[in-house]
Amino acid sequence: MPHVFDTSSLEAKILLLLVEVYPITDKDIARYLETSQRKVSACLQGLVKKGLVRLEPLPDTNFVTIASGDFQFKGRETEQLKKVQEKMKKRKEFKTPDEDNSAMYG
Repeated sequence: MPHVFDTSSLEAKILLLLVEVYPITDKDIARYLETSQRKVSACLQGLVKKGLVRLEPLPDTNFVTIASGDFQFKGRETEQLKKVQEKMKKRKEFKTPDEDNSAMYG
């Protein structure tokens, strides 16, 4: 069952931003959403525990990526959500050479 987020929540705003922008750091997310890095970090840790995002730590920052598209949104911004769903569908269809090694080693 997918995780459901209200479009006005910080979690939803972070997920929507991750669909639109990559690569992005936790610091960039805080700046873009005009909130504290501490709030963003706490929210990201929750999303990591749910298996929805992945953090790639570097010495001075963390890169953030979507780990799973198993989430949905509820709220009024339906047009924006349709665009997100289309982008997530395209991501699932696209395979990088690393993800599809069968042709190389088959």
